[in-house]
Amino acid sequence: MRSLLLLVLPCFALGLFAQDTFHVVSHRRTPVVTDPHRGVHQYPANVVFPSARTEVRQVLLHLTFGCPDTMRCADWDYLDRILVHRIGTADTFEVSRMLTPYGGGFSKDWHFSWTTDLTDLRSLLSDSCMVIYEHGGYEPNTDRGWAVTLDFEFIFGKPAQPVLAVVPLYAGGFAYGNKARSIEADLPPRTVDMPDGASTLRIRMLQTGHGMNPQDGCGEFCAKQRYVIVDGDTVNTHKLWKDCGCNPVQPQAGTWIFDRANWCPGSLNQPDIVDVPLKQGAPQATVDIDMEPYAVDSSTAEESITAYAILLGPFQARNDVALEALIEPHADQPFAATRPQGNTARIRIRNLGSSPLYTVTVKYGTQGFTARTFRWAGELAPGATAEVDLPGIIDMKPGMNHFFAEVTKPNGKADAWPKDNRRELRFPAPPVYGPDLIVQLRTNKQPEQNALVLTNAEGRTLLDHPLGSLRADTLYSDTLHLQPGRYALQLTDTAGDGLEFWYNTAGGRGTLRLLDMQGRCIKAFESDCGDGLGYGFLVQEGAPSPIDTVPVIGLFPARTTGRTVLDYFANDTAAVTVRILDEQKLVVEEHRYAALKQSVFTYDLGYRPPQRYTVKVLANGREVFSRRLRVVAKVE
Repeated sequence: MRSLLLLVLPCFALGLFAQDTFHVVSHRRTPVVTDPHRGVHQYPANVVFPSARTEVRQVLLHLTFGCPDTMRCADWDYLDRILVHRIGTADTFEVSRMLTPYGGGFSKDWHFSWTTDLTDLRSLLSDSCMVIYEHGGYEPNTDRGWAVTLDFEFIFGKPAQPVLAVVPLYAGGFAYGNKARSIEADLPPRTVDMPDGASTLRIRMLQTGHGMNPQDGCGEFCAKQRYVIVDGDTVNTHKLWKDCGCNPVQPQAGTWIFDRANWCPGSLNQPDIVDVPLKQGAPQATVDIDMEPYAVDSSTAEESITAYAILLGPFQARNDVALEALIEPHADQPFAATRPQGNTARIRIRNLGSSPLYTVTVKYGTQGFTARTFRWAGELAPGATAEVDLPGIIDMKPGMNHFFAEVTKPNGKADAWPKDNRRELRFPAPPVYGPDLIVQLRTNKQPEQNALVLTNAEGRTLLDHPLGSLRADTLYSDTLHLQPGRYALQLTDTAGDGLEFWYNTAGGRGTLRLLDMQGRCIKAFESDCGDGLGYGFLVQEGAPSPIDTVPVIGLFPARTTGRTVLDYFANDTAAVTVRILDEQKLVVEEHRYAALKQSVFTYDLGYRPPQRYTVKVLANGREVFSRRLRVVAKVE
């Protein structure tokens, strides 16, 4: 039996389909706030999806968050649902799920987009429907919220595998850990009837853990196993846990780096997919979802589960390959903070044919340069995916570039559906610097968690500070004379809390910057960077290194019993004012510095009542920094 975990589109650039598409936008920057009295607030919108008679190759949902026009972004990580109600029926289905980010530190113009694949649920997305965005939570709703856009993209064409039936299995929040009643009592086996022609049973699951048991943090902060059982056989075992330190929505104001039970703040929950080949002639199948045994006193843990059985017909073609994603180069927002623009191209292909895929021809390149051809060889089962590294350095010119890739001749044969074989995107060339640079790293108090490496396009290491080599609270300045070419700087943090994290005050704060030979800042990196960061750049002889005109300012810790440190670093002197405001926006302290360029200041608000404050910095009268500071009571 074959099982796979669907890890689709949000992490990779979508590119452009060379086929007809149709968009249904149910919500366009709809202001969304909580209902603190009920804990849930629904935002319905009537839509007309393409007719059920229309052939659809793929359905994608694009979700975009931003700050509302008249409010700031909201604060808390709440569970939101995207529901679809079939008008004229009593049926309402959850088709996707969003876990909201900690938006307290986002700027007014912040926005972010995610994508998920809803092709399996196409039969639910047809004709007249009501799309309901359901926002959870209890935070105040008069001054904070989200602007939400839901865009359903229908790509017309013959389905690779017809969906014969969609059968709901489980839907709801299921108590977990209760000694008096096991979760299995609420997750009984389900019997699914097999329609004629069904060849694959697909179990599609949205599952996230919530609640906070004092013993172990369950169900949000505990890793438990989930088992999928079909006809008595365990066909899939999955650990419900997700690394949040690589979350591309970073940094956030709350505990965004803490790993969680199958979700992270600021993520569109991707479905877990398990495919099981069906026995010929079997009239039914029994599907059961079991959880790892777990019981404690007074459990508040809950598993939020929506699961469907999808009955699929056979693949419609023998040889059919799809170019599913352009991974490198990338223009997609989720990669902006976490990885450098690559030197070599990488794509992801999917076998949509009934035969194993052994070979495929790939043509690729950048507009204005000579295209290349590569013959991939391997073995890819029907429905499976593979990431393919394409040889050669990505061609590019300064500014924006246009890249394409196209896959043809699966197993040396004509492709049954060539319209999904090609993708294109526009991507920016990395910034260009002169050959002389200083890489400046100031470590925090836990440097054993960090490593820093600089490599060139050929993979040669030119700067290496491996794990275990760095000392605490130490400034490392590496002067480099680089040859023209491409380079990638990679910072790693094994603890997933970057060079600073507000919750880890014991870890202190570190910084990473690129300087020119006069010590002026060219690029300052975000210290609150979770698992680390990647940064690509070009070096050209004689190129000027652009100087950053905005002061680099850090405030740490942002949660304190009184003392906090402001780190000010600028390339030019300025008249600087630091103002500290209380919750009523009244100035409680003001500090003026007549000609400031670089310095570190300590402020102590221990004499003030515990509450949230705001620290603002103005340079020559212009606000260049604003951050909230929380003063908490001292523990006696």
